[in-house]
Amino acid sequence: MVLLWIGIAVGVLIALILIVKVVKTPSRDVVGRQLQCNKCGYKTNGIKCPKCGNKPQTFGV
Repeated sequence: MVLLWIGIAVGVLIALILIVKVVKTPSRDVVGRQLQCNKCGYKTNGIKCPKCGNKPQTFGV
């Protein structure tokens, strides 16, 4: 019986944490996408960067 109460308490705690995270996350936040290029900082909206993507990889040669 004690394990049941512990399981319920853990489940409620996890649910509360997830609800708080959802409330604090901005509604316009894009999940899992980077809006800017890591190399040049150009705004890409999650697609391949047109400035850095067209440069061939030379590997220092």
